[in-house]
Amino acid sequence: MYNSISNTGIIGKKVVYLPSCHSTNDIAAELVHQKAFEEGTVVITDNQTGGRGQRGTNWSSVTGMNLTFSILLKPKGVPIMEQFLLSQTVAIGLVTGLKELGLVATIKWPNDIYIGDRKICGTLIENSIQGGGIASTIAGIGLNVNQLDFGAIRATSLALLSGKKWSLQQVFEVLLIAIDKALLRLYAGEVDAIRSLYRDKLLGMNEIRGFKVQGQLMQATVVGVTAQGRLLLRTLQGSVLEMDLKELQWLWEH
Repeated sequence: MYNSISNTGIIGKKVVYLPSCHSTNDIAAELVHQKAFEEGTVVITDNQTGGRGQRGTNWSSVTGMNLTFSILLKPKGVPIMEQFLLSQTVAIGLVTGLKELGLVATIKWPNDIYIGDRKICGTLIENSIQGGGIASTIAGIGLNVNQLDFGAIRATSLALLSGKKWSLQQVFEVLLIAIDKALLRLYAGEVDAIRSLYRDKLLGMNEIRGFKVQGQLMQATVVGVTAQGRLLLRTLQGSVLEMDLKELQWLWEH
């Protein structure tokens, strides 16, 4: 069971806890369909059996070891063409929350959270478009907290990095407060600040990295993103490429 959060502006006032479910994003989508939610409602489970990641991948989590939850939003005022701002806002909140827990994290485009070259948190942002605007947003988040074994997956956790076991409720509260602060900045119109913070925290920013682009190996530097969320890469020859998620694969040294 997880407690609601009192010292936030929007997020976590209502927390829906399920001991087990297929996907918190799916449950959140049902609440949206039924029009039965307040903005900032959080759906959380200890056992997510069918979590989804980017590109339709599965998100696997050991029962009771990690945080798997979804936040429901009604982001009025965010243009459809700039809906990537919501992804940026959530990512900034997660990086800020992890900093408060003592960890320096970066954002692997578009919105995975990494410590060094290992993934600690994945997010899946699903927007519902209606009447020319964004009617609702579901931000699904999976953070590795106390899990110690990830097999061959390039991942890490708070426990692996710190050598101690963490209170899930404590980490949950820190993350929600940080995401809430970032969201309030977005709602206050601080769009340039959101974009700047996101850019500063991008993994590979101003670093030469290896990539596989449309089947070809290359070295390039991350130099930012477009307003629509496409990654900007500068090749060693000086040209700048705009990349979509399906066009790009990161290459790791180990």
